[in-house]
Amino acid sequence: MKPGREDLRLLLARLPSVHALQQQPGISELRDRFEDVQIDGAIRKVLRDTRNRLRFRPQEAEAFRSASLSPYDLAAGVAALLEDEVRSADGDLINASGILFHPRTRDRYAGTAARRASRLALTLAAYEDDGRTARLVRELTGAEDVLVARSVSAAFLLAVRSLAEGAEVVINRGQSGLIDAPYDERPVNPVAVCRLAGARVVETGATNKTRLSDYRSVLGERTALIITVRPSTYALRGFIEEAGQEEIARTGAEAGATVLHLAGDTTLRPVRSAGYASTRSVAEAVRYGTQLIVAAGGGLAGGPPCGLLIGSHTVIARIRRHGLWPAVRASRHVRAGLDARLAELADSSCDLESHPAAHMLAASLEEVGFRARQLLDRLSENGRHRADCSLVEGQAHLTTYRLPGDGMPSFAVSVRPVGVRPEDLAARWLKATPALLVDCCRDRIRIDLRGVEKRRVPDVARIVRSDL
Repeated sequence: MKPGREDLRLLLARLPSVHALQQQPGISELRDRFEDVQIDGAIRKVLRDTRNRLRFRPQEAEAFRSASLSPYDLAAGVAALLEDEVRSADGDLINASGILFHPRTRDRYAGTAARRASRLALTLAAYEDDGRTARLVRELTGAEDVLVARSVSAAFLLAVRSLAEGAEVVINRGQSGLIDAPYDERPVNPVAVCRLAGARVVETGATNKTRLSDYRSVLGERTALIITVRPSTYALRGFIEEAGQEEIARTGAEAGATVLHLAGDTTLRPVRSAGYASTRSVAEAVRYGTQLIVAAGGGLAGGPPCGLLIGSHTVIARIRRHGLWPAVRASRHVRAGLDARLAELADSSCDLESHPAAHMLAASLEEVGFRARQLLDRLSENGRHRADCSLVEGQAHLTTYRLPGDGMPSFAVSVRPVGVRPEDLAARWLKATPALLVDCCRDRIRIDLRGVEKRRVPDVARIVRSDL
């Protein structure tokens, strides 16, 4: 029998809070093997899945009348979920390169996201676009609507073609370099994409200095778009000046031009307290009055690789009506996977808490240092190291471009092998089970522990010890 609304409310009220589950003895025992952010993410997932089963599967909700929803039973579910993740990750690559979005990890990341999306699509066989994605994005960022495209480059091309075909596009000369999104096939040239979309590009300002007056001097009747870009493959340093996003948005509104912010890889909400402090989040761009933001759904957002068009109802409606939209729309599985990720974010206070790479992005320097010391201890034998090993402090980065703004303080174990080239040893470890990805630097190998989960340290030690 289908439970009534009052019965459902009572069942949901029986669910314990996140804090109550954190205090369970079974959860405390997990902290020796898993990071706190992993455990908290698993707790939220178990609670969210239980709520969804109660709400959307009436036949299971009826069964819950005789089942226990006690913290003890749910804690057991959290432990089982974490153990299942351990088993499923046994053959995965361990990323100790110090680069989160390393090109060699592309297949693993995309595969994980695809499996996750497929499981959700099979569970929600009747998945339809009922506005849930837009509601979640509105709750997280304050934007009015969203479209999900196959990639960032496809989203950008569609936006320019639908809003500025045959018109002029203004772009800061210092922001016209290549842009990159996690695991896209290659970096994108925004100027080339604008020309491909049929728009005329008008560059303004100097390479290192662009004032608001530079934008105003080139705006005219034919100006349809003002594009601002968050550089992702380069950084300007020294004698530089740049107009603020809020000022540009206001200037665009006064001139009747749409302001498009190409955010690339960023979080949906601001992040200040984690190991990585995100800058220029989507929510901040919305708050500044930006009418359209193109962002990556993968990467820092934590969803499957895709491109997000986030903006006002009016702008999104124009893009949706364009004939190119059906061709660049993301698949049903990707959209279902993105929905799952947005639901996780809605249940968390920080965008990086439940991120697939939370062990790298949200870990404190003290936590990373503990992993490094643990690995160094495991590489010793009778108090002596098998090779020249030392603990070094350095920086981990989001991409191979190693931009200063994307750096995170980290600890690494530096190993100088004897009788073998570091490159050959690194190639051998990459073929191990699980595969180990490290960074070679002259005559040493650098094993960065920010990218290594606590539970994978013994695996790293076993692989390294076998060749020392």
